[in-house]
Amino acid sequence: MLITDNKNIKTYYYDCACNSPEHTIRFVMDIEIDPKTNKPTEVDLYTEVQLCNYRNLFRRIWVAIKYICGYECRYGHWDCWSLKSEDAIAMRNMLNKYLENHFEKQNQV
Repeated sequence: MLITDNKNIKTYYYDCACNSPEHTIRFVMDIEIDPKTNKPTEVDLYTEVQLCNYRNLFRRIWVAIKYICGYECRYGHWDCWSLKSEDAIAMRNMLNKYLENHFEKQNQV
């Protein structure tokens, strides 16, 4: 799903195939346009993944105690996300737009 933040920043949300709202990945494409040439000068693509949200009070307390004691997972704090097949084409189109703007910017140098 595309949500337009403003003219140059586009935000794309993709839900996991399991349809859990906790498993959402967000892509933010920021394209800086030169007003004189109307060509991209800077193109950035960011990804954001929501991490686990523990609803159980005792689980939250346990995670907080481990955090206070300095426990860190050796792999970092990651969560799982699976692309829905119906979102694959939309994601490909978003990535193609990113690549087009990126290469157009590089050709100007």
